Amino acid sequence: MSIKTKAIQAVVCSVASVLAIVFTIDSELTTSKSGLSHVANEEGCRLKPYQCSADVWTAGLGHTSGVTPQIVLTEQQAAEYFVEDISAAEQVVNKHITRTANQGEYDMMVSFVFNLGAGNFTRSTLLKKFNQGDHQGACNEYPRWVFVNGKDCRLKQSNCAGIPKRRTKEQHVCLNGW
Repeated sequence: MSIKTKAIQAVVCSVASVLAIVFTIDSELTTSKSGLSHVANEEGCRLKPYQCSADVWTAGLGHTSGVTPQIVLTEQQAAEYFVEDISAAEQVVNKHITRTANQGEYDMMVSFVFNLGAGNFTRSTLLKKFNQGDHQGACNEYPRWVFVNGKDCRLKQSNCAGIPKRRTKEQHVCLNGW
């Protein structure tokens, strides 16, 4: 194997490989396999840390807690962090929703918390509308969340075009299910 190939493999890992490990971890996650795959594919997989569009050190499948530029994860560690991070996002959703969500709605709220944080979720109009029983209105809030550090990700020069695409997918699944 060439040095170049080793370097590329050290940086990028297979989302499918890490998800295969995730699905074998005995956890009590309530996010569906489709929901887990959505979050993982949107986050991508890197074993070496990088700075995301919000300038936060990130590794694995979107893991940020305790990540420094020096660490290197294994696929097993990436899977374990992903399960922990999804579990934490589920706890936030479960604590704050007062209505029953269908699986698509629930999965997309977990994705929201995973990507945007608990504070944004708990203060969001999305959550308020959902808890008022306006599920369609809640789902239609996703496309509003397209700003990163004050940059509008709908603008090419902002260099974060994946964010509006992710929000469109989240809105679609929320409205229509899997």
